[in-house]
Amino acid sequence: MNPETTCCFTGPRPSKLPMNGNEFSPEIIALKTNLRAALIDFYDEGFRFFISGMAEGFDLFAAEIVLELKSELEGIALVAVLPYSEAPKRHSLRTVKRMGNVLSKADAVISLSEKYFSGCEHRRNIYMVDNSTGIIGYYNGLSGGTAHCWNYAAEKNLESVNLYESI
Repeated sequence: MNPETTCCFTGPRPSKLPMNGNEFSPEIIALKTNLRAALIDFYDEGFRFFISGMAEGFDLFAAEIVLELKSELEGIALVAVLPYSEAPKRHSLRTVKRMGNVLSKADAVISLSEKYFSGCEHRRNIYMVDNSTGIIGYYNGLSGGTAHCWNYAAEKNLESVNLYESI
C-alpha cells in the first residue's frame, strides 16, 4: 500500500447519518450513489488502495462499494483497518455477518491491537490518515471521531471530498 495512491474514509455511525442510516431511505441511497462516484473519481486520479476503518455506518458502506467496484476497476484494493481484532464482533448478528463478509473479501486486514483500549479508534483514524493522501468522508460538523479524523486529514493536507455537502 503506497500512501501516494491511497484514500481513506471517515464518517459517522448510522445514528448520526440521515434517517439513522436507513439504507432504504432516499437520503442514504443518494449518499451511497455519491460515495460511489467519489470513489471512481479518486480511482481515475490514480488512487488504487482504499482504507476503511470498518465502523458500522459510513465506513462499512464505503468498504462494500469498493468491493462492488472490484469487478469494474482493475487494481482497486480494499484495506480494512480494525482498531482491535475483536471489533467486528461487537455488533448485532446481522452487522457481524456483514462485516465478516467484507473482511473475507478485503485485500488486506490490519488489526492495530489485539484488545480494546480507550483511544484505540482514535489511533486507527490517525493510522488511516498517516497512510493516505486522499480522504472521502461524511463530516456534518458534529464533534466525535469523524470530526477528529476529518480535521487531522485537513492538517495533513489530504485531498478531500465531503459528501455531507452533496445530499
